[in-house]
Amino acid sequence: MKIWIAILGFVFLGASSQAQEVTKNFQFIDGIYLSLESWQQNAPDLRWDQVRSNLYTNPQTFLTQVAWIVREEGSRAGDTLDLEEVWGVCLAGIPYVQIDREVARKDLATFAGLQVRGNICYYAFERSETREVWMPVYNPVTGKPFRETVVEREYYYIEERLLRFTTGENVRFTYSNFLRWIQDDEQLTQSVLDLTADEVKEKLFKCLLIYVDRNPVFVQPRTKKP
Repeated sequence: MKIWIAILGFVFLGASSQAQEVTKNFQFIDGIYLSLESWQQNAPDLRWDQVRSNLYTNPQTFLTQVAWIVREEGSRAGDTLDLEEVWGVCLAGIPYVQIDREVARKDLATFAGLQVRGNICYYAFERSETREVWMPVYNPVTGKPFRETVVEREYYYIEERLLRFTTGENVRFTYSNFLRWIQDDEQLTQSVLDLTADEVKEKLFKCLLIYVDRNPVFVQPRTKKP
């Protein structure tokens, strides 16, 4: 009996050290990830108890803004992290990937939460851009337009993006990009090709969830703690 217990214990310990499947709601280890590779291994380079930070998370928009992060341990204690070198952060199990500052148009470093995790990850954020539009100029006496002029207007929209777990490739979530990324799933590829234009708007996200469920990806934790 003791021999069987020992064998079962060995099997259990071996299984616990095996790669873990990244499901769409997979909980990553909280901390600061300085590289894509650290995140792929679910091994933060710094834990939150090793630093002081000033950040704010909006659970409604899935955005986290970081003002500063300072190391509190080790030979570099007191050093302020260069936020440009931070790949992502993880809070309450949810990874947040950094958005390019020119895209985010925010004063602070901005990170978007991965709302779907897996072989293909999904995130979204509000984006703005300045566009030039032609506007009529009205005669104050007659009330009729007599010429047009160009003015700048700020437009806001939600940008949806896909992140490939294994490579870090990052693209917009469009029909063509998604179709290109799921070629290894022939059945789903055909289903997406059969969608009408109206169905694409309604069902493309559901197709993403199907792909993630049917095409697993795994993390292999490091043996050493960060």
